[in-house]
Amino acid sequence: MMFSGSSLHVKVEMFWRLLVLCCLCVAYVECNGGKRLMCYFSSDSPKTKGYGRYTANEIPLELCSDVIYRGVAFPEWKSGSYYFNNEEIQRLGAYIYTIKARSSTVRNHISILERGSEALSYSIMAEIPERRRAYVKAVLELLEQYGLNGVEIAWEWPGTQVKFGGISSDRESLISLLTDVRAGLKSRNKELLFFGAVYPKVLRESYRVTSICQLVDFVTLFTFDMRPHTNNVADVHAPMRNRSFETESNRARTNIVDGVETWIDFGCPPKKLILGLGLFGQAYTLANPAIYNVGAPTVGPGAEGQYYYEGYYPYYELCLLISSGWNIFYDPIGQMPFAVRGNQWMSYEDTNSIGVKMNFVQEKRLGGVILQYVDYDDFWGFCGSRNPLTTYIYQ
Repeated sequence: MMFSGSSLHVKVEMFWRLLVLCCLCVAYVECNGGKRLMCYFSSDSPKTKGYGRYTANEIPLELCSDVIYRGVAFPEWKSGSYYFNNEEIQRLGAYIYTIKARSSTVRNHISILERGSEALSYSIMAEIPERRRAYVKAVLELLEQYGLNGVEIAWEWPGTQVKFGGISSDRESLISLLTDVRAGLKSRNKELLFFGAVYPKVLRESYRVTSICQLVDFVTLFTFDMRPHTNNVADVHAPMRNRSFETESNRARTNIVDGVETWIDFGCPPKKLILGLGLFGQAYTLANPAIYNVGAPTVGPGAEGQYYYEGYYPYYELCLLISSGWNIFYDPIGQMPFAVRGNQWMSYEDTNSIGVKMNFVQEKRLGGVILQYVDYDDFWGFCGSRNPLTTYIYQ
């Protein structure tokens, strides 16, 4: 086929315009100065019943700069080596195959989790050099095998009894572990993430913040689900600031503003901090339905929903639920909505509360946000458009 000179010139010009447009579309995922929109994908979500079932095909890869597969269980120690569970790794392989078939630009990471109420696997491994080397070897082999871009160390929480346990040497062992993982990843051009708490006790006793932030690429912050049902107090799960009724020492500064500012004050560059956003509702049962303000006494978790365990609702379920006769209120200090119906009380994120948090990310020049979980968003479009919260954050 022959083209005239002017025709060829037009076609070449159109080609370059399309190429630039495509590059801009790819780059737009990391808009606003390279900020990341990281999306946790729950490894359990393909097993969720009914409309809650969510697979790698549903992840909005056009919105997420990174997807973190959260996760695989801590590997088992056998005969001087660590081994990941074969069944879990097979599921990971199928997931990665689907993601890579759908997108060549999204980054893929894996989160390695401890499970169980007395989990000491990280403590034992990190303290013993032989086990630490074996752990790093197992992780590097996993990353190479599936072409992953990095790993998140999800150690909850070292050297403290706040949640799972730990031993007194964890504070130093954590640095040894991150040093060894960093050394292994550096030559492979892969990223190291650390899942970090904002509890004052953990920040004081478990972390050497400056050292952590020198070693890792990003700290993914646990700035959601900060108000356990065991407190027996109705409260929003990710408050911006604390309220006057919160006087207990560890709780009094467990909020987004104090948590982020403490990480920064302790020596972490803001650009390495990734703010966690929970796309779920946390429900309580009120002790007295007539007393329903923030801080009201409760007797435990709220009623169990269709998809998850007692007291937690993914956004795609709660957005329908609260439109069926619930009264909606707003906590002006915590800066989050909550809804009440009878003796049921639920806090959740909406575009208003997320907007406040996004402004805070901009103000503090943080590295971006991470969603817990992307599969909790309204991916079916039950309440309107699909993935409304993820899309709002992306835009």
